[in-house]
Formats: sequence, structure tokens, C-alpha cells
Amino acid sequence: MLFGVKDIALLEHGCQALEVDSYKSLMILGIPEDCDHEEFEEIIRVPLKPLGKFEVAGKAFLEEDRSKAAIIRLVEDINYAAVPREIQGKGGTWRVVYMPRKQDVEFLTKLNLFLQSEGRTVEDVARVLRQELCPTLTGPRELPAPKCCAPGLGEKPGAEATPGADGMPPLDSAEKESKAEDDKKGKRKHKKNRRRPDKRL
Repeated sequence: MLFGVKDIALLEHGCQALEVDSYKSLMILGIPEDCDHEEFEEIIRVPLKPLGKFEVAGKAFLEEDRSKAAIIRLVEDINYAAVPREIQGKGGTWRVVYMPRKQDVEFLTKLNLFLQSEGRTVEDVARVLRQELCPTLTGPRELPAPKCCAPGLGEKPGAEATPGADGMPPLDSAEKESKAEDDKKGKRKHKKNRRRPDKRL
């Protein structure tokens, strides 16, 4: 997950003030003012359980966002695959920020500097990537149109075939011609096989 310069700087500043390792800490943003400590710990207990033991190192009120931020210190190294990107908490969704892997810091620093020079943010990149990778469907998929057969001789285009007296659908022109030829061949064969009666002496 991509974080902006502001998010990373805020995490680093909070960890330095609390004297905790920023690479073994998380920062949760968007906590409402009226969420007390016990309620907060109960909400984060299940989402952060896969990360092992942790403790709330400290909290701070952010004037700009009119909400609180909390620094969570982990006992074990961060399992990046298990870190939740956000937590459904009181008042809405809380964002979870963490330091990227050390080998990614230089790349992200360069990326953020480039985006700043272009007047863009990491959030803009994330939004574009979501649109490109998960485009929304403009409408329900339509089934392909059924294949239409050309009307037979003497039939009107678009007229539907009606079953005959024996319950079978009528033959089209090609099938009628084929059947007529088969009937003629059968009659010829029947004439050839017909024996003349022997004349008695």
C-alpha cells in the first residue's frame, strides 16, 4: 500500500516522540474524539490479532483532521501480509499506516518527490491504479443474438414455423427438396425390384 509523505512523516515523528521503533509500529488515523481508550482497544483487538502481541504506545489529537491518531508498538517484526489496510471503527473507517520495507523507502522518497513536482499525490496514483485494474462495468453483459435462418420459398421473413399435424415442425425448402429426391429414388428402386408374373404354359 502506498502512503504519502505526510503519513510517513507523521508516523516517524510520533515514534521518535514515544521512543519506539518506527519499523515495528503502526499508526491508526481517523479515531473520533469521543472514542475512549477501552473502546479503542476493543475495536483494534481482533484486526491486529494476526500481528502478535502489541500495545498502545500513545495517542495525539490532530487539529487539521479533528481526530485522534494512535501509535501501536508491536513486539514482533511487522508481518506486512497480515497488516490490515483499514479498520472499521467508531465513526467510520480508520486508516492504518506503517513504515514500508527498508529497501522500498528510497524508491518511495523519489516517487513522492516526482509526484510533488508534477502536482500529484500518492492518493492520485492509487486512484488511477484502482480504475485501471478494476474497471467498473458500464452495464449488464448482453447475450449474443440468436442466429437467424433465411426464410424458405413461399415463407415470409420473420414468420415463425408452426408444427404440423403430427406435431413435428415443417421442413424448410432445402429439406423439402432433399426429401422429394429421396422419395423419387425410392420409387425407382421399387419399380426395378418389381417382378413380372411368370406366364403359365
